[in-house]
Amino acid sequence: MPRDPSTVVDRGAACLLGGALGDALGAPVEFLSVEDIVRQHGPAGVIAPPRPALLTDDTQLTLFTADGYLRAWVRGRTEGVWEPVETVWRSYRRWLVTQQYDGPEPGSRGLLAYDRLYASRSPGLTCLRALARDHAPSRDNPVNDSAGCGGVMRTAPAGFAPSPAIAYELGCEFAALTHGNPSGWAPGGALALLVHLLAVRGRPLAEAVDQVIGRVLRDDPPTAYALIKAVELAEGQRGAVSPPVRADRVGAGWTGPEALAVAVYSVLVFRRAGEFCEALRMAANHSGDSDATAAIAGNIHGALHGTAALPRDWLSRLELADLLDRMGRDLACSTLQLEFEEWRYTSA
Repeated sequence: MPRDPSTVVDRGAACLLGGALGDALGAPVEFLSVEDIVRQHGPAGVIAPPRPALLTDDTQLTLFTADGYLRAWVRGRTEGVWEPVETVWRSYRRWLVTQQYDGPEPGSRGLLAYDRLYASRSPGLTCLRALARDHAPSRDNPVNDSAGCGGVMRTAPAGFAPSPAIAYELGCEFAALTHGNPSGWAPGGALALLVHLLAVRGRPLAEAVDQVIGRVLRDDPPTAYALIKAVELAEGQRGAVSPPVRADRVGAGWTGPEALAVAVYSVLVFRRAGEFCEALRMAANHSGDSDATAAIAGNIHGALHGTAALPRDWLSRLELADLLDRMGRDLACSTLQLEFEEWRYTSA
């Protein structure tokens, strides 16, 4: 059964805010080895986002995913036209504009009016090349064979689709707009399904992860096997006195399956509401794609526990926190059929 509406709405905000906090935490150590992280940040590694906590392309594209989905939802409700994949594709193309210009043109509306989004924060070449095409790729008509993590790191908003099945399918389709290998798009569906089960359906974490494994196994066994490994390693930490196994035992996070598995492992080990910071630190402090893995962990932890679990000090330094909060709440309102400011999603 769905949770109390106020709880779901709160978890919508926490899902996007938590992802952005993880993104900002991991960004300074992306591409660094564990040894270099320790050398630069001390034995505990990076422990808090910098001031200010800036967003990378991971969170930028998450915002444009949310914006595109909400535009599709509003049009579907008001006009009876439901084209979420095409609408999200157009939203990603608007994000591409922010990577090409220094600021908004006069009269810009929607996300294109936010001048802080006009920042190139090391966007992935796979996404840039795919979005430069005139027509949207798909699972059946892929643009490449990429299995990179650039598809999964932006699909959490699809978790607020009306049902678990739709959430999974949309997560896959949104990721496939830039990543053509099943290991590039199936983790996107898996993350969306996990977010839906936690935030909307109120499932316990372990039960939700098991359900995700069962579903994604049909489309991409490597994603399922990576998640199984994450579960097995996390179960081995229960009751352990020594420090938990580092997240890079699951993988470096450069591929979609590994990025999702690192995030899931980190949240399984530090699953309590008061362990948000520990989960994100584990997801960030490894030799791999630290901002993507920590962002996904933040999405999951936020969807599980809500905004009360997010550290106030971290939030106070987060770029575009108000926008992330509002769009996360709008996503949750859409899945619950609650009123929100739909006019924000009716113009370019």
